[in-house]
Amino acid sequence: MYPINVHLNSIIDKILTDPRWDLKFIGMQIVIEGLALSAFNTTRETTPDPVLKDIVYLVTRDEARHVTFGVNYLEEFVGTLTSEEREERALFAFEACAISRERLVATDVFKHFGWDVEETRRKVLDGFVMSTFRNLLFQRVIPNLRRIGLLTDSIRPRFAKLGILEYESMTDDGDIDWLKLERPLDTSEACSQEQSMLAAFHQARESEQTN
Repeated sequence: MYPINVHLNSIIDKILTDPRWDLKFIGMQIVIEGLALSAFNTTRETTPDPVLKDIVYLVTRDEARHVTFGVNYLEEFVGTLTSEEREERALFAFEACAISRERLVATDVFKHFGWDVEETRRKVLDGFVMSTFRNLLFQRVIPNLRRIGLLTDSIRPRFAKLGILEYESMTDDGDIDWLKLERPLDTSEACSQEQSMLAAFHQARESEQTN
């Protein structure tokens, strides 16, 4: 058994120990569950197993509720904060995203097997599939941060440096059809976010192979 990833552990520790409820919402509902939603959507669209597709779809419907819940509460609350308080939340959101990107590189596993951690980490980061996947996961997070008002002018350059600010114009999760989510599973439903994610991935891969 492997313990929890050190990077994920650091985020969860911060979320659980900080007394401010809105930081818990930002960390869990916006960042961690937003990333989970993207990951599940990718799994659903790439697996050839129809049973797994349906199971994962049910999971994503539940995750969507959590993310939208956070967006709806935070959008109104952030508007009541002072500029200083908003900047503090924006910085926390950025740090949570930066750590979450690093979490996808399993340095603790590398160490367990006795590999050169930094060399292996570098190879993983330079690999096309992992580097692209790490960025695509933020297609749900960045638009939601924009909607709740945490893509401030001072924080935007930091997200741009990570290469994920380009997703800010994508659809956010602030609006949701709650009645639709109560209906039985309809396997014919298609998710435009999933299709957009895969299209971007394949386009980037083709471009990489061409170059």
